[in-house]
Amino acid sequence: MIPRVASLLGWPVDARLRNAPLAPASTPENMGELVTFYRERLAAFRPPWFKRLSSADQSRVDGLITAVLLVDGWLDAAADRQAGHALRLPADELAQLGVTEAHWNEKRVDFAFRRFNERFAGRIRGVLQGAAPLGRPWLRGWRYRLTIVRVEQILRERQVDPSLWFETEASRSPVAQAMASARIAWRVFTGRG
Repeated sequence: MIPRVASLLGWPVDARLRNAPLAPASTPENMGELVTFYRERLAAFRPPWFKRLSSADQSRVDGLITAVLLVDGWLDAAADRQAGHALRLPADELAQLGVTEAHWNEKRVDFAFRRFNERFAGRIRGVLQGAAPLGRPWLRGWRYRLTIVRVEQILRERQVDPSLWFETEASRSPVAQAMASARIAWRVFTGRG
């Protein structure tokens, strides 16, 4: 969903993108297909200063955007499944780890679902680690740190409670929301975990 992607990124996204589709015609067979699908859409989410970055930093920004798109696809999986749309998750890993239609229909969190959750979250964290050098300059890197910690917060919450992946609407208590906001602010301003 474009509004969620725009809210996770630490820079403005072109308003014309708000209605652009992010769903593939069919569920990607593997992670390579999924990343290729997203790679074709990266330019639309790049920050306005992208061309002024070094080629290494451009690659890191593309990786950071890819991580945001991967999380967005995972957050939309339950809603996409209910609507009959293709999932933005790698079909081979779902099958290999035993995540079936029953998991989506019954909102079942069992060992297979937890294993997929850990593996996919681990892949996203790996991409985030590749983008981490963007956040090192304390003043210039705050937008990148903001994006990284927003994604990490989503992954952290769902690692603790994988059933949150089945939620189509975010529902957090005011205390949990305040704690998450404080954690994000601390990590952005201090540059620490």
